[in-house]
Amino acid sequence: MARFFLRLLLVALVLLYVFPVVDGVRFTGDLIGAAAASTTFNLILIGLEWLLAAIVFGVNIGTLGLGVILASGIRFLMTGIAPVVALVGTAQVLPGAVQVVSLFPGALAGGLLLGALVWLTALPVKRRR
Repeated sequence: MARFFLRLLLVALVLLYVFPVVDGVRFTGDLIGAAAASTTFNLILIGLEWLLAAIVFGVNIGTLGLGVILASGIRFLMTGIAPVVALVGTAQVLPGAVQVVSLFPGALAGGLLLGALVWLTALPVKRRR
């Protein structure tokens, strides 16, 4: 739960301070708008991850495990594309806060930046015994 709030905070900070540098994606707003956009982005991304898990599960069950190569390829591709789709979805849900001017390179660069940030917050923590 703490990681999720850290993820919300980091995405909000990236929206506030890094996205003005990214050409093709505009964020207009203050800290409250960044928190709303961050929450929307993360909820859309979680929904896409669940959809991806259902698709991979369906491919694995439907092919009796023989489609694991296809499923891993789908998962690899969608892991990179899902943050871009979530960013465009956030721009559709909150057009007053996030505007996507161009899909390439703006939304692609911004989505990959947010995807890398989300991936870094999801890394497992080594625990001492």
